Amino acid sequence: MVTSKFDVEFLRDLIAEGYCGQALLEKFTATREKIPAAFAKWMNDLIKQSGGKTYTLEECFSNCKTN
Repeated sequence: MVTSKFDVEFLRDLIAEGYCGQALLEKFTATREKIPAAFAKWMNDLIKQSGGKTYTLEECFSNCKTN
């Protein structure tokens, strides 16, 4: 699910591209509706690249360094 943080980023990008008013609303809605399919494709691509091995979120971030 997309959070409001991402919604704000989407809106900033669309405004920077010159969208406003009804056109902004329509483009935002259309863009937001594409996210689940794009995310699923991205995840499938990552699984293919890993040779079919899947990982939990904890495993994915276990090697991340924090300051």
